[in-house]
Amino acid sequence: MKTSLRIIRSVLFLIPAVMALTTDISLTGLSIFFGAVSLSAAFVTLIHIFIHFDQKFNEKLIMEFVADIFFGIVIFTYPQPSAAFFLIIFSGWLFVMGMLFLVSGLVALRKESLFWFYVLAGISYMTMAFVIMNYNPDLLAMMPMVLGIVMLTYSVVNLFLFSKRKIELYEATEDSI
Repeated sequence: MKTSLRIIRSVLFLIPAVMALTTDISLTGLSIFFGAVSLSAAFVTLIHIFIHFDQKFNEKLIMEFVADIFFGIVIFTYPQPSAAFFLIIFSGWLFVMGMLFLVSGLVALRKESLFWFYVLAGISYMTMAFVIMNYNPDLLAMMPMVLGIVMLTYSVVNLFLFSKRKIELYEATEDSI
C-alpha cells in the first residue's frame, strides 16, 4: 500500500479517537462522526485505486475499502439508529479489521519479521469487538471513551507497522548497495 494512503487512513481514524477522549461527545455524535470518517477513508481509498489502477495492490486494500463503505453507509441509512445498533456496527467493523490484520500476519509468516504483531493486533481487535458488542447497558456512558481508546490503538498500530515496514525496506536496500 502506498505511503500517503496508510498515513491518511490512520490520521482519519485518529481524529474521532482524540475527539472521544478529549471531549464529552455522546455515543450518537460519535456514531455520526465514525460514519463520516469511514466514508472518507473509503473515498480516499477509492481515489488511490483510481490513481494507481495500473499497479498491483494487495487484497487488504480492497477489503478495507469494502468494509469502510459498507459500515459507513449502514450508519447513515439505517432508519432508527440507537446506541446498541452503533455498537454492533462498530464491533462488526473492528472485527473485520481484526480479521484483516490476522490474515495479513499469517500470510506473511515467513516473509516479515513483524508477523507476530499483525497476529496479536488482529486477535486483540477481534476480542475488543466481542467485548464492545456485549456491553453492559449500565456502562453506556463510558462507551465513547472505550471506542476512542480502540480507535486510537488502531491508528497507532497502523502507523507503527507502517513505519517499521518502511525502516526494514530502507535497511534492506541500504544493505544491498
